[in-house]
Amino acid sequence: MLTDFETIRINEAIRLTEIRESDWESYVEVLNEPEYHERTGRIPFPYTKADAQDWIRHNRNERKQGLIGEWAIRNAEDKLIGGAGFTKGFQIGETHKAEIGYWLAKPYWGQGITVEVVKKLCELAFERFGLVRITAHIYAFNVASIRVAEKCGFKLEGDLKKYYLRDGKYFDGKLYSRVI
Repeated sequence: MLTDFETIRINEAIRLTEIRESDWESYVEVLNEPEYHERTGRIPFPYTKADAQDWIRHNRNERKQGLIGEWAIRNAEDKLIGGAGFTKGFQIGETHKAEIGYWLAKPYWGQGITVEVVKKLCELAFERFGLVRITAHIYAFNVASIRVAEKCGFKLEGDLKKYYLRDGKYFDGKLYSRVI
């Protein structure tokens, strides 16, 4: 069973840890760029201290309820450089499926980090958490996120026409899944 404080080593330089109270400054620093808002369904812009503290509190509450939620992606210097995990956390043994989400700080884009992280989380989900299905909902125009999903073995299940409504505009989506 995974505990709140178990570190998940991805490689020599990257690991996953719990989200810490002290991470709020890093969240504000990294996520206060319009690209994150434009490419995800959950990250607001501008990204404020209150947004960061709400997110940290939400994640802590999920863990207190025994839900598997999200992790901080950290570099070798222990700096928060991204996040990944299961949106709308799930209780081990209570469900067979979950949705995965991920983001990474811009200076780390294009280095394969997100692919390694998503592969590891899928491995954990299937082997240790008992999941048999993981989905990823992705904006149709988010080519980088689509590439991550495909490199991690996710298959396109369908195009979602006008699936998202954001800032008064409709956006198409894609539904990807990985099933064992």
